Amino acid sequence: MYSTRQDAQAKAMFIFASGSLAYDHRDIAQQKKILAETFAGGGWDVPVLLDSMWDAPDFYFDSISQIHMDRWSSGRTALVGDAGYGPSPASGQGTSLALVGAYVLAGELAAAAGDHRTAFARYEEEMRDFVTQNQKLAQTNVKGMVLTSRSQIWIQTRMLRLLPHLPASWSDRAIGRITETIRKAATAVTLKDYQA
Repeated sequence: MYSTRQDAQAKAMFIFASGSLAYDHRDIAQQKKILAETFAGGGWDVPVLLDSMWDAPDFYFDSISQIHMDRWSSGRTALVGDAGYGPSPASGQGTSLALVGAYVLAGELAAAAGDHRTAFARYEEEMRDFVTQNQKLAQTNVKGMVLTSRSQIWIQTRMLRLLPHLPASWSDRAIGRITETIRKAATAVTLKDYQA
């Protein structure tokens, strides 16, 4: 659950593990039915949230997927952002990868004075490790987002309830460990000054 529009609205996100799902990507009613069936019998406010889903004008259903390609260019065409290396929403880095990728590609094209083959190769060389680290971050994050057993859920909820009662230094350390992984992935690129 999270708030939007200056706390005037609340949004709910349901995430679940599954095998490949066969459904019509244009059939929103079918997608809502999949979600309702998956979370049927859920506790807390799940029944209320699922009931609200049926009238939601902004319902969105998709898989958490990544894009892995051996190369991001062919001929005179290069891919940037999700088209070439979408890390999935689980990384929280999709926009950052797209913006950095666009900056690096534009910079390398300018530096190569129109030689797109050289620019594309340098673009990939500059971006590949950054992309890989952020895709790995998503794979790690999704394990904490989609718990697969009741014992994992029990442990995580107990830890979250315990966190506010711990001494500040302990909770700061726990949160620091989580954010350090994100910080490392988010800063795993050194941007060149292409105007120099």
